Amino acid sequence: METVTGRSRRFFYTDHQEPEKTHIITAVTRLLADRSLPDHSVVEVIAPQGFPPGTRALKHVVLKTDGELAAMCCVAVDDVHLIQDEDQADLWNLSNRMTRIGAPLLMTARLSGEEVFPENPHLRSRINAGLVFALDPPQDQDRLLILDKMARDRSIRVPQEVCNYLVTRKARNIKELAKALEVLDSASLELKRRITVPLIKMLEADGKI
Repeated sequence: METVTGRSRRFFYTDHQEPEKTHIITAVTRLLADRSLPDHSVVEVIAPQGFPPGTRALKHVVLKTDGELAAMCCVAVDDVHLIQDEDQADLWNLSNRMTRIGAPLLMTARLSGEEVFPENPHLRSRINAGLVFALDPPQDQDRLLILDKMARDRSIRVPQEVCNYLVTRKARNIKELAKALEVLDSASLELKRRITVPLIKMLEADGKI
């Protein structure tokens, strides 16, 4: 993150399928707060809420003075693709001001930078002028590596055929894989059985996995 910060103050994460962007925005803002000076530790996280999505918090931040914004270590806006037409001017204003005072602005969306704000090319170009990161869901081979690491971190021996079964037939995201591994580990200890595909099928029959 430090090398990125030196190149730009505006970041945009896009995630088409998994809600990992929200986890990233939380982690990054916490990291910035931890590494900031005591008088620059304030983080403002904005997320559209309700239906239609409202951004009252965005208006609240825009009304801050330049000095108040400069004293913040980060302003983060999650799900910017949900911001309604009447609130886009506030996001434009915030982006301009954060750029002018050199303060970091972090934004995320479920759409790519080219797809957000189709009727507002100025705001879209402003977003794409920063650093844009796409978060793609891991492929099966990536899931296998992640599952293997999670097992090794917990000192659990998981045969390759078990990993293949979990990745291709059971869990499609990392949280599901972690949960399945936890259930298998508990069952293995309780039943004093090795982790095998037959054990998985037995737990499936019982509705435990």
